[in-house]
Amino acid sequence: MAGRRTNLGLFALLLAALATGTAAYATGTPAAARVVVAAHAVVGLALLILSPAKSVIVRRGLRRPRAGKADSIAFGVLILLTLATGMAHAAGWVAIGGLRLLLFHVGAALLAIPLGVRHVSTRPVTPRQTDWSRRTLLKAGGVLGGGGIAVVATERIVTAGGLPGAQRRQTGSHEAGTGNPEQMPVTQWIADAVPAIDPADYRLRLAVAGATTTFTLAQLRRPGDPVTATLDCTGGWFAEQEWAGTRLDRLVGDPGDARSVAVRSATGYTRRFPLRDLPHLLLATDVAGGPLSAGHGAPLRLVAPGRRGFWWVKWVTDVTVDDRPWWLQPPFPLQ
Repeated sequence: MAGRRTNLGLFALLLAALATGTAAYATGTPAAARVVVAAHAVVGLALLILSPAKSVIVRRGLRRPRAGKADSIAFGVLILLTLATGMAHAAGWVAIGGLRLLLFHVGAALLAIPLGVRHVSTRPVTPRQTDWSRRTLLKAGGVLGGGGIAVVATERIVTAGGLPGAQRRQTGSHEAGTGNPEQMPVTQWIADAVPAIDPADYRLRLAVAGATTTFTLAQLRRPGDPVTATLDCTGGWFAEQEWAGTRLDRLVGDPGDARSVAVRSATGYTRRFPLRDLPHLLLATDVAGGPLSAGHGAPLRLVAPGRRGFWWVKWVTDVTVDDRPWWLQPPFPLQ
C-alpha cells in the first residue's frame, strides 16, 4: 500500500540525511564538502516533498490508541525542527539568543535518533520484493530529483534576495572574523572550558621514539613560518587568518618508523593525525600579526589546513609521535 512505501521512503531518506550530515561535519576540503553538503540538502528537501503523504498517515494514526504515540509525535516535531533550522541556516539566519542555529539543527537531529529507533521498532515496516519494481524506483528517483530541483531553486532565491546565505562556504559555514580574530566566535568541544595557562611557565612536551623534549613559548614563536588557512568550525562559521608559529615537522625531525602524531590539549582533548600530515601542521602562537587570545587557544594551538575546526586542537601541551595508526580513534571526539 502507498502508506507503507511512503514510510519506507522516509526511513531511507532519514538514514541518508544522518549519513550525509555526519560526513558534512567531517569534510574540510571545498571539493568534497560541496558534494556532501549538496547531497545533504537534496535529501532534506526530499523529506519535505514526502511530508504531505506522511501527514495523511499521521492523521490516520492519531485516531488510533497506540503505545508510544507521544514519542512518535516528539520524533516528528524534532525532525521538522531539524529541517526548519537547516533551511534557516542555509538562508543566512545565523544564531538564536547567542547560540548558533546549526547547533539547534544538530541537537534536534541527535535527540530524534533514539525516538526514531523506538518509533521504527514499535511500527516496523518490512520491505517486500514488489518494492523494487521499476515503477517504485522511478517514483523514488522523482522524489530525489524533486529534492535536487528544490535545492537549486532555493539557492537562486537566496542569491537573488541578497540573503547572507549566498556567501556561505562550501561546507555551509558563514564567514565570521576573517582577518580579525577578535570577531571570531570563541568555541570549544562539548564540556571543555578555557584553561588558565601562564605563558611564562608554559612548556610543550614532544615525545618521539621514547625521547621527550620540552620547549618554551619563546622557542616556538617563529615569524618565519606563517600559514594562511581557513578555520571552519562545525558550529557553522569560518574565518581565514594568517597564523604564525612552528611547523610541526621542524620540531619532530626524523620520525623513524612512526605512523602517527597525537596532539593533546591542556583539557585532555586529543586528536591523532597520519604522519603524512606533518609538513602541513602548524603549532601557532600568533594570528593576524598578534598573539593568540586565551579563547582562541593561547598560548599554543594547532592549525590543520583542510580539516574541520575540531581537529585544530587548542591549548596544546603534548605532542606524541608513535606507531599507533591514526585512524584508531573515534571519528568525532567523545570528550
